Amino acid sequence: MPDVNLSNLSASNKFHRLMSGTVLFAWLLAAVPALAQDSPVSRSFTTEEAQRVALLNSPQLLSAEQDIIIAQQRVSEATFQFLPEIGLQASASRYDARYPFALAPEYRSVLLFPSDRTGIYSGRAYLRQPVYEGGRTANLLRLAETNLKQKQTQYDAVKLDVALSAQRAFYRLLLSQEIEAAVSRRAEAAQRLLARPLSGWERVEAEALAADLRSRRGAALHQVEAARLEFLKGLNLEFDTPVRLTGGLETKPVDINLDQAIVWATELRPELRAETYRAQIDAIAVNLALGRRNPTLAIGADYELTGQEFPLRQNNWDMTIGLKIPFSYDFWTELRQKRAEQRQGDIKRAEIHDQVRLEVSQAFSDLQYWQKEWPAREEEYAKLKSLTEAAEIGAPAPSLAALRSQVAVLGAEERWLTSVQEHILARSRLERAVGRPFGR
Repeated sequence: MPDVNLSNLSASNKFHRLMSGTVLFAWLLAAVPALAQDSPVSRSFTTEEAQRVALLNSPQLLSAEQDIIIAQQRVSEATFQFLPEIGLQASASRYDARYPFALAPEYRSVLLFPSDRTGIYSGRAYLRQPVYEGGRTANLLRLAETNLKQKQTQYDAVKLDVALSAQRAFYRLLLSQEIEAAVSRRAEAAQRLLARPLSGWERVEAEALAADLRSRRGAALHQVEAARLEFLKGLNLEFDTPVRLTGGLETKPVDINLDQAIVWATELRPELRAETYRAQIDAIAVNLALGRRNPTLAIGADYELTGQEFPLRQNNWDMTIGLKIPFSYDFWTELRQKRAEQRQGDIKRAEIHDQVRLEVSQAFSDLQYWQKEWPAREEEYAKLKSLTEAAEIGAPAPSLAALRSQVAVLGAEERWLTSVQEHILARSRLERAVGRPFGR
């Protein structure tokens, strides 16, 4: 019997075990990303979370926010018009003059004469302060501040629109998922009923009912995908993002009357407040046009050092008061133009006010309809469902009538789910028309 080296055999087994463990660990490292890629984690959304994400990602809302920033800077610019203009100016020139001449106006029009020196240097400090400009500076500030308020109300209007759009997309996706689940349940029940041997016209009708349920199931799946893409677009997310909605189609009655809703809309709608600011802007524009005929008064001061060698010893200074009386040929044409624009604004505001009342009335009418229709449809569905369950217990043997009842109950369930969604959206539309939430 040959001699066996036990130490070598033990070392070999340890080496094989070590290599096997290394290979297994490397395989797990390679498999984990693949498993993560095959099973992506879905994002969970409630209606509040969907609105929050939509508000964070909305291009329209982000653009409206930049409009506010621009308007704020214009207010700062208008405020600076009340401050004096202060500055320093320095220049150094080399020249060769055969005849006297002056530098360009941007270099203070310094006079130069023939000289054996070829350089001249100048330094200047200046101050300009308008004292009276016919109210132009004050009106420009008021115009900028009113424009800022208008941009803020426009931001509020865009925010309401984005939130409503996100809520609508959320409940459409939720409804499509609920309908798809209901159709799938009825289609599976129909397949079980078809297992019973039928003959003649009964088989034809049974197959037709089953085919109808199959096509409705396919259409429901297609609607789920379309609603999912619309939901992701409304939230500005990647279209391959897996989502999961949390919550159900649940609602409750809203107690509100039309007159109260119209009063709230008149006070709270951002569009109406924006038009109020638009009226103020038009009035300021008329005042600016009227200000063109007023004289303007300004004061200024300059101190200047000029010479051809350092240190500069030749100094000039001045203090000036200037009065300007304008005579404009187009004064009355501009004034008539601004007043016509002001009148256009009044007409538009009246139209928007009527439009708001119409939107509130239509949303209120929709809410009242679905508030009555939704409980009726729920009662009808619950009654058909209980009758179907009782019939299944009393007659366990499948029949063609049982198959027809599946289609009837499915129709009642779809109508009920649709009415719940429509009531929720009608309430949201009324809240948007009014400009505030209520009845939560």
